[in-house]
Amino acid sequence: MKLTYTPERAAELRERVGGVRKILEQAAQDVSGARTTASPAPELVVVTKFFPASDVAALYDTGIGKVGENRDQEASAKSKELATYTGGSLRWAFIGQLQTNKSKSVVQYASEVQSVDRLQLADALSKAYTNRLARYEAGEAPTPAAHAHGGLRCLIQIGLDESVEATAGQAALGARGGAAPADVAALAERIESLPGLTLGGVMAVAPLGQDAAAAFERLYGYAQQLQATYPQATTISAGMSHDLAEAVRWGSTEVRVGSAIMGPRPVA
Repeated sequence: MKLTYTPERAAELRERVGGVRKILEQAAQDVSGARTTASPAPELVVVTKFFPASDVAALYDTGIGKVGENRDQEASAKSKELATYTGGSLRWAFIGQLQTNKSKSVVQYASEVQSVDRLQLADALSKAYTNRLARYEAGEAPTPAAHAHGGLRCLIQIGLDESVEATAGQAALGARGGAAPADVAALAERIESLPGLTLGGVMAVAPLGQDAAAAFERLYGYAQQLQATYPQATTISAGMSHDLAEAVRWGSTEVRVGSAIMGPRPVA
């Protein structure tokens, strides 16, 4: 299928990407939190759920190297549609709550999963990845997407809402998910021990109706504790369209931006 997008849509996305990059540049100058003048600018991950593959193609042509998706069926379809167009160079990050039975599908296209919040999911991802790799080596299936990057990169999603119990694996109940801070060490140890997985860092979503800056300050503390044991786990994925500045001030190395770039959700 040929991917086409209008010049108007391309210009709109390019302008929106530029606007968000300016916000990030300004936020990066604020050293009142965890940042220093030597801190690198955070990476921009564009969240493209509900938007067509043609929009992703336009983003790719503006220089976006990583997109985030949180629905497996949609992400799988788009990644296949764009595989030839991008030559496999566009990275797909799965950022939503993930059921273990979707692991087999996710490892086919995702270079990383940012929402690992329980031991069972880590186990399922490792099994799915290694099985897919074995099939690839036997000439029975394409390579898993993360093979080119040395394994499936995993971020531990941490629940930051101190007013409720951890909701890891409870997406079916409408929960945002996230491991309890007390469970992070055991989850990190499991990820590091499993074949095919690499530990990249942490991810979180600011709790609804609460002080985002305070939540991200807590996340930064958890990230520092993790890095003390796993120095390579440097990613802090935090900050969305409405709380970018707070996240960047508190050490975010990667932001996930949807509506500020993509605009209103398409009408079905």
